[in-house]
Amino acid sequence: MYAWREAISPHLAAEMEGGAVPDNVLLEVLGRCLRIGSEDGGGKVDVWTVVETAGGVASPGPSETLQCDLYRPFLLPAILVGDGRLGGISGTVSAYESFKLRGYDVVAIVIENHGLVNEVPLLSYLGNRLPVLVLPPVPQDPSDNLMEWFDKSEAVFSFLKDLMLPVHSERIQRFHDMPKRAGDIFWWPFTQHKLVPKEIVTVIDSRCGENFSVHKVCDTDFITQQFDACASWWTQGPDATLQQWFQIELARDVGYAAARFGHVMFPENVYEPALECAELLLEGVGKGLEGESNKVRVEIK
Repeated sequence: MYAWREAISPHLAAEMEGGAVPDNVLLEVLGRCLRIGSEDGGGKVDVWTVVETAGGVASPGPSETLQCDLYRPFLLPAILVGDGRLGGISGTVSAYESFKLRGYDVVAIVIENHGLVNEVPLLSYLGNRLPVLVLPPVPQDPSDNLMEWFDKSEAVFSFLKDLMLPVHSERIQRFHDMPKRAGDIFWWPFTQHKLVPKEIVTVIDSRCGENFSVHKVCDTDFITQQFDACASWWTQGPDATLQQWFQIELARDVGYAAARFGHVMFPENVYEPALECAELLLEGVGKGLEGESNKVRVEIK
């Protein structure tokens, strides 16, 4: 799609070579590329599409937006290329956490074998939630055509393919099953449930900024963006980019609070976030509620 001459970070290359690309333009072009093969032919097409990013999970894109944030609207399942070298365990775990914080599904982690057995502590940390695959060392000789390396790596790549196919098909099957399952057990407010066929139930895969990513079926299965027209002040604002940033910041702060405090029962206890929240409420919408007789009016969960 876009390329620069210098083998440096995209944001530096774009600045040096005068080839800046706005985020919305890059995402629009990528979206068109992803649709190649899925829209022509009118049926299910056996097409594999892999988006290989430049640099690490949190490396900047051409506009300086971190790539894990830049490609977040697509929320593609991820294969994390970790690091088998000294210090690689920490870097791989940090990259994995960056993905999970933003809602990505990581299918597998792949590392290069440098003789340090980094896969063992990684598997221990992950609790066997996903596989860590080890590729043989890549030859350093520039004249090597890598054919022998690919032969040695065939089993790993085959395993990865055999892993990804059922992960994808099972995900699509869950999308198909969710409307009926929801109709059987959900109670939706303001709804005549007997008048809601499963075909009109909106299956939401994720949210980014002001849009839901929803599952649709038209000859083939696909995920499309749908504007959240009935959003609350929690999720919508005057600027879509700002809302995406707010969503990431909210996830980060909630994760921080959950990791630090877990669940604290409130009676006769105090901890800083709850105290600051109470003080802010009393300075704003709760002004006038302070006092002995009013203490039961607001409970902070």
